[in-house]
Amino acid sequence: MGMRRRLLQKLEVPNQEEAQADRWNNHDLKPVEPARRTWGARQFVELWILVNMNISGYQTGSSLVADGLSWWQAIICIAFGNILAAIFCTLNSTSGAYYHIGYPAIARIAFGMNGSYFAVLNRILLSVVWFAVQAWNGGLCVLVCLRAIFPGHIDRIPNPFPARTGMNGAQFMCYVLFMLICVPLTYIHPHKLNMFFKICSVIVFINQLAMLIWALATMEGGLSSGVLSSGEALDKSSLAWAICSGIMAQIGGIAAGILNDNDFTRFAKTPERRAIMAQALTFPVTAFLTSLFGILITAATAERYGEALWNPPGLLLAAQKAGGSGSRASTFFCAFGWVITQLGINIPGNLVAGGVDVAALWPKYINLRRGAYMVLIVSLAANPWQLLSSSSVFLEVLSAYSVFLSPMTGLLVSQYYVIQRRYFKVPDVYIGDKRSIYWYTCGINWRAFVAFFGGVAPCITGFVGSVSNHTVSAATVHIYDLNYIVGFGISFVVNWALHCLFPVPEQREFVRRMEEAGAPKHLDGLMEYLEEVDGKSTSESYDVGVIEEKVGEEKGLSDKEAE
Repeated sequence: MGMRRRLLQKLEVPNQEEAQADRWNNHDLKPVEPARRTWGARQFVELWILVNMNISGYQTGSSLVADGLSWWQAIICIAFGNILAAIFCTLNSTSGAYYHIGYPAIARIAFGMNGSYFAVLNRILLSVVWFAVQAWNGGLCVLVCLRAIFPGHIDRIPNPFPARTGMNGAQFMCYVLFMLICVPLTYIHPHKLNMFFKICSVIVFINQLAMLIWALATMEGGLSSGVLSSGEALDKSSLAWAICSGIMAQIGGIAAGILNDNDFTRFAKTPERRAIMAQALTFPVTAFLTSLFGILITAATAERYGEALWNPPGLLLAAQKAGGSGSRASTFFCAFGWVITQLGINIPGNLVAGGVDVAALWPKYINLRRGAYMVLIVSLAANPWQLLSSSSVFLEVLSAYSVFLSPMTGLLVSQYYVIQRRYFKVPDVYIGDKRSIYWYTCGINWRAFVAFFGGVAPCITGFVGSVSNHTVSAATVHIYDLNYIVGFGISFVVNWALHCLFPVPEQREFVRRMEEAGAPKHLDGLMEYLEEVDGKSTSESYDVGVIEEKVGEEKGLSDKEAE
């Protein structure tokens, strides 16, 4: 027993100049103190350049055109869909900017202390799979870079894998190299990624703009009509629903990022409004540009290479093989830009976000770094090379997963704006017993689960029909074509209604007292208000060890106010 206890003590996360971590909290899960709030408006502009201007966003137009839309109709879907996505993202991420807590902590407020594990596990699953997919694409870009320098050596790398695996030896080697590049970058804490964002965002934007100029300047025979239109003629009704489906696909592709954007907005400087507005404007613009670039570059190069090459590494390899040494040099720099792009989406979007979620499962032994490395290692089990080569429906399934993410987002937004009235009792988020106003029933908020499954139910039949060969009714397909809005709206309303019909007395009383007192609706201001009431230093509110003590002292708040 003594050896086991010593081993567990060695595995505990470092204290990092604060009280010892416990089941509910550690340094990476606590509210972000002012010293770590280093993200200004510029950082959020750079973040969304990296998150949106990646290979997945570049390929967006291919699926829309394949569904029967013309290029300009696809552009409408892309523009409108990303405007809606930016609105949902801004609504959900505001709570993190004002209270400086991330997705796992806010999930506790909505689902309950124990119920939050359900929400966190869902997000971890997506982080693992999306990281694997984006890392494989990043490895293909590394392959282009190495082949530009060592064409003969790369082409002669033996292939030990059977054809059914969907990859060769060179591709797997470059995939491993990309994963190794991610390892040191994963060690950097989010509040210290400013320089990484600054450099990478410039490289990413210039690279895609340069590829667009090259493609348009050297195209032969104009833009390919096969890329700009599928040739199918849709009637008005089918066209309308295809556009609705395309818009939802845009939101679905970034639904995971919308759900946990609080993991980034919690690092926002004060005033928070600048960060919120910066990402609200940058989000749709960057997503629109990269999709437009993808359509135009593919259309401008299709005639030259005999087919529409929607995947940038495939396009660069074709250009590399068709040209001489000059082509190898240019494709190297372009592929290097895409490597940076994939690092930009994978480090913050999947490893950092996934690492925080994994840390929430066992804060005493897992912090952000350990959680991020776990996501990286476990992603190998996803076998992205096989998934992407053998299943054309795989990426559709990932995007369609918004059927389950939109209800979560809806109930988080309703919890913040209409139930809590923008007042979060942050200390209670770290107390796992009945003293917390977010304990609900045995640590589970049944209202949130009813709202969640209520939002999922109308779309689940259409979801099954979209990712399988099962035939479903036209009505269920049309409901699914509006899946994100339907799921978000139903869960928002149901969660609100259930909290009105079956209120949590402690929460309602806390919100009432805060509103009557006119307490500020942000972390620092609320803590200053509590300092005036209970005499506790504001700076102590960020310490793990003080949080539980503060919750206990908060019990006397009503009596002191009455005096």
